[in-house]
Amino acid sequence: MKIFIAICRIIVGSLFIVSGLIKVNDVIGFSYKLEEYFSIKALGYPELLPYVIPIAMFIVVGEVLLGVATLLGAWPKLTSSLLLFMTLFFAWLTYYTANCDPMQLKIFTALDGTYFIDTPECVLSCGCFGDAIKLTPMESFYKDIFLLPFVLPFFFAAFFNKVKLNTWKEDAYIIISSLVLVGLFGALKLDWNFPVVFVLISTLAALIVKKFAGEKQWLMAVAVTIVSVFTQYWTYVHLPLKDYRPYAIGQDIVENMKSAEELGLEPPKFLTFYTLKNMKGETKEVDSERYLADNIWKDTTWKIVTDLTYTKKVADGYEAKIQDFTALDTDGNEIKDEIIAHPGVFLLVMWNIEETEKDHLKQIAEFANKAQAAGKAFYGFTTASYDEYEPLRHEFSLAFPFLQGDEKVLKTMIRANPGLVYWEKGKVVNMWAACDVPDYDKAAANGFKP
Repeated sequence: MKIFIAICRIIVGSLFIVSGLIKVNDVIGFSYKLEEYFSIKALGYPELLPYVIPIAMFIVVGEVLLGVATLLGAWPKLTSSLLLFMTLFFAWLTYYTANCDPMQLKIFTALDGTYFIDTPECVLSCGCFGDAIKLTPMESFYKDIFLLPFVLPFFFAAFFNKVKLNTWKEDAYIIISSLVLVGLFGALKLDWNFPVVFVLISTLAALIVKKFAGEKQWLMAVAVTIVSVFTQYWTYVHLPLKDYRPYAIGQDIVENMKSAEELGLEPPKFLTFYTLKNMKGETKEVDSERYLADNIWKDTTWKIVTDLTYTKKVADGYEAKIQDFTALDTDGNEIKDEIIAHPGVFLLVMWNIEETEKDHLKQIAEFANKAQAAGKAFYGFTTASYDEYEPLRHEFSLAFPFLQGDEKVLKTMIRANPGLVYWEKGKVVNMWAACDVPDYDKAAANGFKP
């Protein structure tokens, strides 16, 4: 039984650390997912939207802390209780979102307290593993159900006082086992070795405290928190250590925009569902395949209720990684093809002008001047209108044209506001957060490569 409980702790602890690390690596991306959940037409907590960043930071550091505590046997009753609560809560949340019907009209409460009727905004991806492993809400629900048989034994063992802070021998074999498990997961699913390093550093930080400060579990927790917060701070101020998005360094934008048909792959299958009604008031629902195959369309006694018609994906398939990239110039002309085909183009992404960090804009303006003098194209890329971004251009002498794009695309393109991206004929060569924009001459000498 002791060995079985140890195995449960290794599996649960490792999974929580990796899940937390992936979101620590991209806490801004996780905050975008929380915005989806908190939306008025989703869970309905818009009052939390201004605080998504601190909430995201708290959750992901908490995940890492719980994972390390599980491995080391620290605060077993508290740790196992929180693990069980989180597992059950996320199982409920993902099941709830998985059963969201995008066509069902619901009553919502606006910020001013008034009510309105609309269709809900269904969360299509749970965000459990960020962009590294995209799970649908139902897949995430199954993941939580799979996890429960490992969480429950740990929970009951903890409350029967069968789990205590590890001995040094237990630390050795549990941490080594976790490193092996995390290493396999990182190699097979994440294509990333850093999770092993992170587990090693975070557990060693706790063990150093345990060695020199005695078995003071709160100090061990502080040490792990410092490691997590530092990693999170670094990726928040700079950029994620590992980028899984279709605009990451090395990605080919042209290739990522190709459809399943262009790549010779099977696309997802969608069907339209009709609600039919006859003169007797009887109704029935049929999909578009049956509607045509059974010649129901010829039967004039049945009429389509257009308000109840909807389209639904019935089979998965390949979908283009980039589907909504657009770039409009000041006259409203679409010039995305020109940008993608350009031999060297810089895009200064400032998706939100009001929240743009302005500390480094003068340095970026100098960089832009040198880039344009060298024949490189340089654009600002924003969701703002001309009247919104023009004062900023004059204030910081940003002598380059601005383009308008889709908010979701710009948020996906780079996790910085502002952030600078460099493409060559549609291939992403490099990107920098504003604070990391290099000296132009030095970067050019290296071909702007990482």
